[in-house]
Amino acid sequence: METDQEDVSAEEAGSESRPAAAEQPQYERRWSKKSSSSRPADVTPEQESSEDADESEKQRARADDLFDRLQRALADLANYRKRVESEREDMAKFASMLLVSELLPVLDNFDRALETLPKELEYFTWIQGVMLVERQLRAILERQGVEPIKAVGEKFNPSLHEAIVEEESSEAAPGTVIGELQTGYTMYGRVLRPTLAKVAKALSAEPSQSTPAEPEPGQAEDVEQSPTDAEVTAEAGES
Repeated sequence: METDQEDVSAEEAGSESRPAAAEQPQYERRWSKKSSSSRPADVTPEQESSEDADESEKQRARADDLFDRLQRALADLANYRKRVESEREDMAKFASMLLVSELLPVLDNFDRALETLPKELEYFTWIQGVMLVERQLRAILERQGVEPIKAVGEKFNPSLHEAIVEEESSEAAPGTVIGELQTGYTMYGRVLRPTLAKVAKALSAEPSQSTPAEPEPGQAEDVEQSPTDAEVTAEAGES
């Protein structure tokens, strides 16, 4: 019984001591901090809503800026991929340019040989074989994008033609290609070799033949009327 009373008294003492501890200054400060709101006392609900609107507007502007940056980055990546793909295709096209340029003199020799071929020998079997080889070589080069440059009758173009000879011509305008010394070729629009051309120039003016000047009528009469030296001598002897 005594123990029960002691326990009860202890509980009562504890219950009585709790409010006393709560009334201490340190507990009051802690309670005031926890119970104080994060919003200042002088901020009205309208001001708080405007601040929230400003903050949301800033976040929206930041999101729009990030979205624009993302779009620009994706566009740059797409352009880079296209550029790399285009450069890869160009490398595949022009990888054989050096080999093709070395085959052009062979094609020139075929052209020279066939141009000087007599007509009566064109129907021989071995001549037909040579002509077939020339056609095969030309077809292979055409499949690689090689095309001859048109020169004769065209206006002289420094990027396509190389003037070797200038010749006076009355049939073609000055600056027109009238002859082709060596055929030029392009490959996919790029010049492999320019055409060695003969270019027309204007006719030079012929020098006019000089004729002796005829004396004027007055001068001729004066010469006829003036006495010669012999006549003057004879007149002096008679006197």
